[in-house]
Amino acid sequence: MTQENTAEGVSISSEPAIAKAAGEEKKAKNGGEKPLNKVWGKLKRNPLFLFTVVLPTVCATVYFGAVASSQYTSEASFVVRSSKNQSSLGSLGAILQTAGIARAQDDTYTVQNYIRSRTALNKLVEQMPVRKFYEEQGDILSRFNSLGLSGEHEAFYQFFTKKVGVDFDTASGISTLSVTAFQAKEAQQINASLLQQAEGLINQLNERARADTVRYAMQAIQVAEERVAAAAANLTDYRTKNGVFDLNAQTQVQMGLVSKLQDELIAIQTQLDQVRAVTPENPQIPGLSAREQSLRKEIAQQSGRIAGGNSRSLSQQAAGYQRVVLENDLAQKQLAAAIASFESAKAEADRQQLYLEVIAQPSQPDLEQKPKRLYNIVATFLIGLMLYGILSLLLASIREHKN
Repeated sequence: MTQENTAEGVSISSEPAIAKAAGEEKKAKNGGEKPLNKVWGKLKRNPLFLFTVVLPTVCATVYFGAVASSQYTSEASFVVRSSKNQSSLGSLGAILQTAGIARAQDDTYTVQNYIRSRTALNKLVEQMPVRKFYEEQGDILSRFNSLGLSGEHEAFYQFFTKKVGVDFDTASGISTLSVTAFQAKEAQQINASLLQQAEGLINQLNERARADTVRYAMQAIQVAEERVAAAAANLTDYRTKNGVFDLNAQTQVQMGLVSKLQDELIAIQTQLDQVRAVTPENPQIPGLSAREQSLRKEIAQQSGRIAGGNSRSLSQQAAGYQRVVLENDLAQKQLAAAIASFESAKAEADRQQLYLEVIAQPSQPDLEQKPKRLYNIVATFLIGLMLYGILSLLLASIREHKN
């Protein structure tokens, strides 16, 4: 009885060993456990690594390797120049230009701001179906409004500004315009249209400056003409009121008349003295004396008209006359200066002050620039590793704190 039990116990206890040996023999026949199963077993034991590193890297590999659409970038370079060189500027202008305060550079920033503005996008929409370029092409994550939730123009503007870039090199003054689209030809079309709009903006600025310059010069001429008319009216009124046309000429005429009267008086006095000396009772003496008195009275009267004390004398009228004549001369000179300034401003306005020079025309790329597939996959993997390390440290700290 005891031997039977012992034999039965041996047989029972030997069954697990036999099963284990059979499993090992089967495993040896199958070449051992598969490596994928080993990796999957380890990942199941470490779900944090699975969700922070493995799954994001796999998703990035699938998306950037097979799903992400190719994007092409068209580039063009331009420069905004001013027709005025430094030698034509004054000392202050040369100092400001040396200090970097140049009008062309300021207008370069104006052009850059315009290219990225809503106005440029609105004109672009009128010229081509730019919205369809980004809404009907590309993968679901890259194109605009892929889910049909935000179709507003403002949302598209925010999306479009990320596809357009303008970089300015302050050292060389060259600006680079880059446009990204899902088709190389469409990117080139958008780039060319934006460049055309920028050149139109420069022409508009020139036209505005030209119109302002001519308008201000014309206003100066109008003011000068009004002043000339007022001065001429004052001079005419003065001449009419005082009977003076040309004070200098009238004074010379008046003094000539006085001189002739004095010469005649001297002649009469000489003749009268001779007659009195030869024939004191000569009947001509009363006539000669009357003529002498008349000449003396006429001379006094004509001298009073020149330098008399009344307001009608030429000497008293000289101050007022010179004033109105001087005002008239100054008005004439101001008008002449305004006309000369207008001609100069018109000649300056006819010359284009600014121009946009395209250095490199918009390119049509034959190689995709975006997305950077390998870079994005490696970056996802590295970011997952860093996140895994940070979370592992946090979890270890929490477990240590609990213990």
